[in-house]
Amino acid sequence: MLAKSTARNLMVFLTDSTDHVTGLTGATLTITLSKDGAAFASISPTVTERGNGWYNIALTAAHTDTVGDLVMRATAASADPIDLREQVVEGLPAANFGALSINASGYVHTSQASNHLTADHLLDRNVSGGSDGGRTVKQALYFLRNKWVVSSGTLTVYDTDDTTSSWTASVSSTPGADPITGNDPA
Repeated sequence: MLAKSTARNLMVFLTDSTDHVTGLTGATLTITLSKDGAAFASISPTVTERGNGWYNIALTAAHTDTVGDLVMRATAASADPIDLREQVVEGLPAANFGALSINASGYVHTSQASNHLTADHLLDRNVSGGSDGGRTVKQALYFLRNKWVVSSGTLTVYDTDDTTSSWTASVSSTPGADPITGNDPA
């Protein structure tokens, strides 16, 4: 995945066309590029040989300025052609994913974003509208993993300590049928 309008280095491996295995060194690459299904056009990025058949292709922001498929074909004398397909997308957190780090509090930081998003924050979001508080994702999961009891028509789902009530619901049953036929979260 490539961030739109962001320079990016791509490594490619050229194989010798005589055996289709050995890395080809000393090659001069000819590169064409298609953006989002458009016709292929010649491009001239900086190409640096790294050794053993590996070459670095330095794409510029102009090469990645169109969202969608980015298809590149590289050819060279005595080499098998190389075809690469990448996806150019809007809104990656930072160029080349930038510097992503998680601090001691669990906050995710990027070099281009000041939002602090954690798993705990997502779990505390409202299941019906995405706001904070109310019926949360975390509470919905409590029913799957934590202790719950049905007594006198009331379902009680407990917090992770299996002692503190997290939420309750009225339940009803029909004699001779499944014991619980519905619930109404309080």
